Amino acid sequence: MTDRIDALERRLAAQDERIAQLSAAIAHQEDREAIERLQYAYGYFIDNRMFDEMVDLFCEDEPWMEIGQRGRYFGKARIHSFLLDVLGDGRWGLLRDEVINHVQMQPLVTVAADGMTARSRARAQVQGNSPPTTEFFLLAEAIYENEYVRESGVWKIKGLGVAMTYYTLLPREKIWFHSAPPSEAFPPDQPSLPDDPGLGRQFAPWHFTHPVKGYALRVPASNPVESAR
Repeated sequence: MTDRIDALERRLAAQDERIAQLSAAIAHQEDREAIERLQYAYGYFIDNRMFDEMVDLFCEDEPWMEIGQRGRYFGKARIHSFLLDVLGDGRWGLLRDEVINHVQMQPLVTVAADGMTARSRARAQVQGNSPPTTEFFLLAEAIYENEYVRESGVWKIKGLGVAMTYYTLLPREKIWFHSAPPSEAFPPDQPSLPDDPGLGRQFAPWHFTHPVKGYALRVPASNPVESAR
């Protein structure tokens, strides 16, 4: 009987250890997914010049940002001024027919053993016609080396560093924003998503709220126009 009890105790101890290992692995994976979601949200916000929403992704404890050779800025207020006033020329959101995409790619996230900090390396593919009157179309590529911190239980950006790989400007003749019209021979069952009048093109509504602050996200039109519909 004593041998059977000892065997059961060893088996229970082994199971407890395995459960602890699996729990740690799940927590680690959940952290990675939360950080990737945070970084992808950053990409969508910078696509749309949503500078207020970008800053709200950063932690409160001395965050930093460094883009190319523009130098490093510390603190949320300095980062916000850099984004809005320097990069954005004082303008939040997109002008009509403006495009400036920052496609987030290949994130490789490393979470610290204590689950409180993390780092990532990723790529951005940039394309755009900002401002929309420019005669060129921009293509660029960059490498991120970013830092993250868990603050009050929520993952936030601690530091965002972008090393630009290249820029190129391509002369363009035309950019258009609409697909072919509905088929007359085979009509659709309902109309497509209408244009947003402030953007001059379709814009799919955000299905998620701000990943750090939780507020509803706006249509990123610099000069919003009331829809006639």
